[in-house]
Amino acid sequence: MIIWNGWGILVVLITAVFTVPLGFLAAEVLGSDSAGLGAGAGLVLGAVGVYFAGRKLNAPRQGFHPATGQPVEYRNAHTFFFVPMQYWAFVLPIGGVAAAISALPL
Repeated sequence: MIIWNGWGILVVLITAVFTVPLGFLAAEVLGSDSAGLGAGAGLVLGAVGVYFAGRKLNAPRQGFHPATGQPVEYRNAHTFFFVPMQYWAFVLPIGGVAAAISALPL
């Protein structure tokens, strides 16, 4: 089961936009055994996209309390598995490196 809050599902979608095409491209150009190299590169590039999207979506916004008129800082909560989106940018490259290493011929 996948758990997300707000636009947190974008972690999967942004990562897939980079990982799937690069995996297929590497498999086509370098051979089917090298698909992990492209997928690893896609995970690293996807991490960059997830970081900037998460920072943008989770940025606090200044507003005013409707009843009192006092300034209030509204915080967004776009999470994926209870982790804010932008922090997934530090987890995804680990998977990318693991995928690239597993695709290397030994």
